[in-house]
Amino acid sequence: MKHSESEASLKREIDVLYKHFREVKGLLKSLGCDAVTAEDLFQEAIIIYLRRKETPDFQFTVEPIHYIKQTCKFLWYTETRKQAKQDSIRLEEVPEADEWIEKEMKFKSLEHAISRIDEKCRELLQLFYGLGWNMVDIAKKLGLRNDKVAKAQKYRCIQKAKELVQDFDSAQSNVESIQF
Repeated sequence: MKHSESEASLKREIDVLYKHFREVKGLLKSLGCDAVTAEDLFQEAIIIYLRRKETPDFQFTVEPIHYIKQTCKFLWYTETRKQAKQDSIRLEEVPEADEWIEKEMKFKSLEHAISRIDEKCRELLQLFYGLGWNMVDIAKKLGLRNDKVAKAQKYRCIQKAKELVQDFDSAQSNVESIQF
C-alpha cells in the first residue's frame, strides 16, 4: 500500500512541475532555445530532479520548480557551448575562399607548365614525383646512362617548369590588371 501511495505522490509532483512547462519554455526561448529542445531539456531536468531527490544526503534549498528552471538553464548553456565549439571546429576545417582560389591558380599554372614541357621531362617528373620512383629505375626506364644523368635531367626539367609557371603567372597578372 505504501508503494502505491509514493507513486501517486510522485505523479502529483510531476504533474505540478509540468504545469510550469510553459513558463520554463518561455525562459528557454528568451535564451535562444527552440520549442522542441526546450521540451527535451525540461524532461531531462525533471529526470535529474527525481534522481537528486532519491539521493539520501541531498537537500533542496529551493522550490522544485526553481531547481528545474536552473537545471534547464544550465543544460541549455552547456548545449550552446558544445554547439559553438563544434561550429568553430568546422570553421577551422573549411579553408577560406581566397586560399582555395589561390591554390586553384597554382594548380592551373602547374598544369599549364606540365603541358608545355617536352614528353621526356613530363615522364621523368611523373615517375619521380607522381609514382615515387628512384633515380636508378628512372634512368633505366628512360634509357639514360645512370642515375646522375637522370638527376641532372630532372633538375633541368624542374627549372624549365618553374620558368613556364613564372611566365604563366605573370601573363595572368597582366590579364587581371587590365581594367575594363
